Amino acid sequence: MQGIRFWCQYLKIESYMKDKKYNKFLDFCYKNSVKYISEIDENLLRKYGNEDGVGPGRIQNIRLRLSEIFEDLEKQKYYEELITCKLKNLFYISKDFRELTIGDFLNFDEKEIKLLNISVSLLEKIYDVALNTKPIKEIIKRLEKRFTDDDIQLIIERMEENKTLEEIGLKRGISRERTRQIEIKAKKIIENIFRMYHLNVSLRIECELKDEISLQEVEKKFGKEKIYLVNFLKRNEIFSRPYYVEFLELFLYDKRESFFRIFYSLDLPEILTELEVENLEKTFKKFKWIGIKEIYKIINILGYKKHGKYFLRTNGYRNILEVFFIKEVDTPLRIDEYSIIEIINNINEELDYTLYSEDLGELNSEGLNNLARRLEGLLSRIEGIIMTDSRTYIHIDKIKYDISEFVKIKDEIIKLKPQYIDSIAIYKTLEIRLKEIGIYTDYMFYSLFKYNFSDELNLNTNGNSRVLTIGKQVFNRVEELEKFIKNNGKILEKSFIQDKLGYSTISLNNAIDNSKKIMSFDRSTIGLIDFIIITKDELNYFRKDIEKYSEEGYISIPEFISKIRLDKKYKKFIRKNKINKYFIASYIRYLFPEYKGGCNLLSKK
Repeated sequence: MQGIRFWCQYLKIESYMKDKKYNKFLDFCYKNSVKYISEIDENLLRKYGNEDGVGPGRIQNIRLRLSEIFEDLEKQKYYEELITCKLKNLFYISKDFRELTIGDFLNFDEKEIKLLNISVSLLEKIYDVALNTKPIKEIIKRLEKRFTDDDIQLIIERMEENKTLEEIGLKRGISRERTRQIEIKAKKIIENIFRMYHLNVSLRIECELKDEISLQEVEKKFGKEKIYLVNFLKRNEIFSRPYYVEFLELFLYDKRESFFRIFYSLDLPEILTELEVENLEKTFKKFKWIGIKEIYKIINILGYKKHGKYFLRTNGYRNILEVFFIKEVDTPLRIDEYSIIEIINNINEELDYTLYSEDLGELNSEGLNNLARRLEGLLSRIEGIIMTDSRTYIHIDKIKYDISEFVKIKDEIIKLKPQYIDSIAIYKTLEIRLKEIGIYTDYMFYSLFKYNFSDELNLNTNGNSRVLTIGKQVFNRVEELEKFIKNNGKILEKSFIQDKLGYSTISLNNAIDNSKKIMSFDRSTIGLIDFIIITKDELNYFRKDIEKYSEEGYISIPEFISKIRLDKKYKKFIRKNKINKYFIASYIRYLFPEYKGGCNLLSKK
């Protein structure tokens, strides 16, 4: 264990111990906040040896694996083309040290590294590339060690001879499905090896750092007998276009400085139209290999998702509804049992969404009214969407009113030192004056007063129709709701709570949003966080699995649920709780407040 180089400090353990036999050790490291190879010492191994089910054999396996890792890393100094390559040829990096070579970087000690003032994430990336990139021939050699002759023949038959799964299966005497499984496994091995040992980097280095490289050159580097691997790259779009190491599969070779000078100058709004996206292609017109397909990849990397005619950086239900009201609604929209079906269909058609799609069907008048009320509840949580009349909504950007005169009216009201703002009474008193400045109903007065002055006056809804309290409420509605749920000791229907406490939909939603103890257990039920049945280990696993999404910045809730249902370590959690997308999304928002969104997709703001 002696002589661990400083650069090991930035090598993640999980990158080097991917075999299932190390899963228990990886979980142990996670629980003990151990992340890097350099943190594994004798004290840690002794502590691990005291864990249940961990014997001398497991400890010895880890020691052997560490020896293999260090031996493998030591060989990097013989990969001369990599060691002498300058950082600027592989990374978008500060001008202060762009002339440094990979070899220079690896020889820096801790003090010298800190003086560079590089972020930890970039250090991890540089060391990963510097110490894991292998020569092309070595990558192919390692790949073929994982393959049988039959595996190679299958890939050749599929990629070069274009044989069907049925034909290959018939020849081998196995079913089409079994053949498909073998193919999937083989493809995954190829992809993992190419990514693990950074084939994109070694290709760039061994092709004299060209901005672009032809497939003929790639075939020459691989050799005639390995053409099937080049065909695999082409077929699976791993090598469909030049892409850049910082941008995963987007670019391998590009004029880095000029590209990123343009890229980082982009000041994109939260919502893009199709025309705005197409115009981005003109921005990159000097890069001949960047077409509309690559533009879509760029904005996808930036977090945008396509919804109908628009691209949204975040696409929870609030974002979808806000876009609908900004882009598609020009006049106040009434939401009731007569209009709800048409409105929902318009939202879903225009923005390629599935709002309430599972609830649409043969609904009676009461069902339609409840659905309309639910949509109103969603709208009440979206800043910028205001009421202009009973059950009638529009985005604030679509109305005109004299804000300066409205501020004067607010100041006059506050001078009287009221404890609350009764919108109905105030509007009745000031109706003529308010209409003169563009405010035509008490609903509109209530919405605009709340929108403009909520932070300044610490306004709160108190459950009464269009009444806002100023400052601290006589009673805390959040505490009242939490206490009510606790005293009942179970998960409750929202409608039951509204009946018992006399809350409006808006008041109930506000209380839920402001509580740190209440969460959704289903679409129409809520309860306390304490009602969740989860072990300490399951909670650690849950947190760990969510943290894996940190780089992507978003979580697909249905996909995450499918994943944990198949994971044995969540067996008790799945059995003891009613797992659904509302519950899981709410729990993730509780554990990781930085994630926002609805029950289908959460994303970081």
